[in-house]
Amino acid sequence: MPVGAACAVSAGTGARVVGDVAVAALGVVTAVVIWCAGRSRQSGLRGWRLFAIGPLLPVIGFTASTVVGITDPMQLVVLRWLPTVPAYVIAVAGILTLVDRTRLLRGARAAVELALFGTACLLVVQLLVLGPHRSWLDLAPGEVLILGAAVVVTSATMTAALVVLGVIESHRQRMALVLLAGAILLTTGRALATSALLSGAVGVTDLSRFMIVAGLVLFGAAVLLDPGPCEDDGARPRPDSGRSTQLGQLLPHLAMVVALLGAAVAALVAGRPSPVLLAGLLLCAVLAAVHRWVTARGEQHLGARLRRSEAYFRSMVRSSGDAVLILDGDLRVTWAGATLAAALGDTADAVPGRHLIELVHPDDALPVAGALQPGPDGDPSAGLLRLRLRHADGTWRHLEASVSDLRRDADVGAVVLHCRDVTARLARERVLEQLAFTDPLTGLPNWAGLARRVEEALAAPAERGAPGRSLLLVELDGLDEVREHAGRDVMNTVLVELGRRLRATVRGSEAVARLGGGAFAVLAESAGHTAGLLADRCLSAIEQPLATGAGIFDLTASVGVVDLEAGLTVNELLARAELAVRAAERSGPGTSQQYRPALGNAAVRRARLRDDLPYAVARGELAVLFQPIVSLEEQRVTGVEALLRWRHPELGDVPPAEFVPIAERAGVIGELQRWALERAAEAAVALPSTNGVPLRLGVNISASHVAARTLVGDVAAVLRSTGLAPERLVLEITEATVLADGEYVAVDFEALRLMGVHVALDDFGTGHFSLAHLTRLPIDILKLDESFVTRVDRDPKTRALCESVVTIGRTLGLDVVAEGVETPAQLGALRTLGCGFAQGFLLARPMRQEELGALLADGAGVLWPGLVGTR
Repeated sequence: MPVGAACAVSAGTGARVVGDVAVAALGVVTAVVIWCAGRSRQSGLRGWRLFAIGPLLPVIGFTASTVVGITDPMQLVVLRWLPTVPAYVIAVAGILTLVDRTRLLRGARAAVELALFGTACLLVVQLLVLGPHRSWLDLAPGEVLILGAAVVVTSATMTAALVVLGVIESHRQRMALVLLAGAILLTTGRALATSALLSGAVGVTDLSRFMIVAGLVLFGAAVLLDPGPCEDDGARPRPDSGRSTQLGQLLPHLAMVVALLGAAVAALVAGRPSPVLLAGLLLCAVLAAVHRWVTARGEQHLGARLRRSEAYFRSMVRSSGDAVLILDGDLRVTWAGATLAAALGDTADAVPGRHLIELVHPDDALPVAGALQPGPDGDPSAGLLRLRLRHADGTWRHLEASVSDLRRDADVGAVVLHCRDVTARLARERVLEQLAFTDPLTGLPNWAGLARRVEEALAAPAERGAPGRSLLLVELDGLDEVREHAGRDVMNTVLVELGRRLRATVRGSEAVARLGGGAFAVLAESAGHTAGLLADRCLSAIEQPLATGAGIFDLTASVGVVDLEAGLTVNELLARAELAVRAAERSGPGTSQQYRPALGNAAVRRARLRDDLPYAVARGELAVLFQPIVSLEEQRVTGVEALLRWRHPELGDVPPAEFVPIAERAGVIGELQRWALERAAEAAVALPSTNGVPLRLGVNISASHVAARTLVGDVAAVLRSTGLAPERLVLEITEATVLADGEYVAVDFEALRLMGVHVALDDFGTGHFSLAHLTRLPIDILKLDESFVTRVDRDPKTRALCESVVTIGRTLGLDVVAEGVETPAQLGALRTLGCGFAQGFLLARPMRQEELGALLADGAGVLWPGLVGTR
């Protein structure tokens, strides 16, 4: 507004300098605005930042002419145009770099448009500069040079603006229009100012100032309106301008129309057109015709490509295994692919035109409608949709559809479903699922099926007033005997019958599963005492006689009961059930046990012992104690039994009956017994003899140590390292070790006896040992179990049995040692029966090596109640 006011003052008063200074100042301001605003659009000296240099160069020409003080019009024009021509060149380069290079290079059509725009601009600018009455022949050579340069650079600038307007992105077309208007006003104003300065037309000079000012203002507005280039112009919505045809297609025709109008006006005013004007119009007409031919040819090629592309994709859609459904915004089917007939049969022809919700299964209507509703980001919530459509035979076919929501795409405006028939696949999955979650023998759920149902029960919220739920774990007892005596087929028959009985015992809604082997489980809809009653009914059903082709079998079981609690996992629940069933097994066959926290504490204790036992030797927590074995005839100590003891730093004394089974399961029993054997042998070598006879050393050997096949080597190594005489060592083994499968047991013990080592049969009478084995086994000593010794003084049958064992042992040349002697009556009864040796708390408790050495030294090995005393 200040610049416009200055130009108005200059026009009214004739003070030309005021208007020229205001225009120059506006040029500087415009350059600064374009430079600053263009920094956020493009980087480097390109685009707007390059275009910003253009308004500054004419200011340099004006400043130079003012400083020099030239009054000659020709010299003044030359001085001003010397920097102005480069300014136009820079402006043209800046305008062309506003768009990507690939948009400018479009082949023959772009070249024709460029020639047409240039020719039309040359004709129009020439008419504006020379007017309708003047000709280039009427001008002096200097004027021709100056005005010709003005016409050329002005036309080039306008042509560049037209080219950019025709190829620029749709969202930047408003900026390009403002830029074109500014270029027309500015270049026309400068051309008119030059013409007026040479001709002395003062009024035209004033008009040119206003045009230059308007052009500079539009340049500043253009840079502020430019939203900047976009990486993907197609992703933006179309402008709401109401244009049905893109502006780039109309510009060549508009340029031709403008050129014709200018020529018509010049012909009307001058009376006849000049030859140059006629030649230019003819060239424009030819270029327009060529442009139309090039455009038609391109459209023809494009149409052919579109038809080929459409035919290609139509063939692809028809040959695809997926059925394509196109839905409008209201989810009504507007088109259905031919492949849909393969899935639905004849009913596929009636699908187009119907609403999708009417076609799907009633149970799928709400899920499908909800899944196809646009989400907050405009996309549907379902990427993969499951739905069922009716086949021509009345069955429902399962379809799996991928969803492409193109409702926001103005070219499509629809939802595309790519459907695939998965009915056969789902049927196979159901079969595989049945195989994966069902026991093939009994038809009951297997472990995986039970785990899935337990997960569902744990995840389901507890109903108010519901009795709760529980898991019963059933472990059969006696199934091995069935397999051993009747074979696997009969055993399978028994398992099927037991599964049927359990299924008939529980409610119809309660699950019965077979976990493998002889283990069953029941997921009961009861808890606490009611679940215990159900366990008793299951035991009663199992214990009924089983009639098979191989005979009648009687089985029993142990049942562990655990209540389902919120927060438990399936593994934790099954672990509790395992603890409960193990407790039931310890209570005896045919019993059930409810899980209680104490069982969990016992499991934690066993886990702690299992973790600490391998390092007990290194920490010095293990010790070897010695219990004397007394000859009942000589009443003196003739041997000792080495007993392994463990004092845990936190749990205290751990009995052997607790940690030995743990060591066997952990695989460290061999290491512990090798250590105990070496320590006991070292102690035995240091012990004094009684009446000149060295004491025998008894050491317990587990079945796991024997099964490892290292016993012979371990014994030989200990005897060699300690110097203990082989005949002083007695290896004590149990009946289970003797009866173990494999010939290596007899071979290893025969090898030990050949070395001179004695072998004792420990805990005799507690297992299923046959007396016939005594004649074949390589043993030297029988150790009578304390269960016989406890009743030998008051039970005639037990007394008779012990007498028989003593007699048999004496006849076979075996020494008999009675274990667990705790009362004088027991000792007296054993002496009467002729038992040779005894050990027990009545005679002496287990003691350390130092205590045993002192006992042997003080009493010369004499140890008898009333003589030495009870220790």
